Amino acid sequence: MSTSTQKTVAIFGATGGTGLASLKLALKAGNSVNVLARTPSKLADLSSQYPNLHIIQGDIRDVSAIKSTLTLNNRVVDIIVSAIGMTIELAGLGFSSKDPTICADGTKTILSALSQLEVEKSVQIPSGGPEFVLLSTTGISERGRDIPFAMMPMYHWMLSVPHKDKKQMEDLMIHGEGKTRKWVMIRPSFLWDGESKGLQKIRVSTETPGALPEKRKSEDVAVGYVIHREDVALWIVEECVKGDGSKWHGKMVTLTY
Repeated sequence: MSTSTQKTVAIFGATGGTGLASLKLALKAGNSVNVLARTPSKLADLSSQYPNLHIIQGDIRDVSAIKSTLTLNNRVVDIIVSAIGMTIELAGLGFSSKDPTICADGTKTILSALSQLEVEKSVQIPSGGPEFVLLSTTGISERGRDIPFAMMPMYHWMLSVPHKDKKQMEDLMIHGEGKTRKWVMIRPSFLWDGESKGLQKIRVSTETPGALPEKRKSEDVAVGYVIHREDVALWIVEECVKGDGSKWHGKMVTLTY
């Protein structure tokens, strides 16, 4: 469901993958978008095409740059999309990274920058604060299996480093600095390149964090092998940017085919 009101959006991790796909769709829909980029030239083509794109140069651990990214027209943006991801490399029989805590650290810095803006009162804050949409992963649920059996070795062994980082990011929003914020946690199955298949091909299930784990029937969980980055971006923009994302607040949303 879409609304006619254009929103202001800040996207982190917008130079590649799901973040870039989300950026293109948000811009095409007419939203004003701020992005943080270490190398703005990567977005030069989009910048020349869309006057509603604003690029702030900086690093995800740079509070000052993040504060600028969160602010547009003297107001904190309506929606914060974090598609931060790590670059992984083969290490022994698994994968590692030179920056194994980038998602958790980046999320913590975004939360800190937002808190500073609120304390400083130098810019307007949206009623109730901005909405967070964060890209996580399947395979880290505490409520049971949400990946096919065949993918369990890869998820729990080979991808343990990036998944540990995603879990720490989730914990920040559920139990830590982000627990009072409005957030939606996106858990896509294994991300793959490819053209969009459309919203009708996406299977969706949700998990609501609580004090006690609750058993779920297997048929209540969307379990799949892959989903295209383009369709994760499509769901994010249609449901959380163009649409009313409030129905997803406080939920882990699994997306797969």
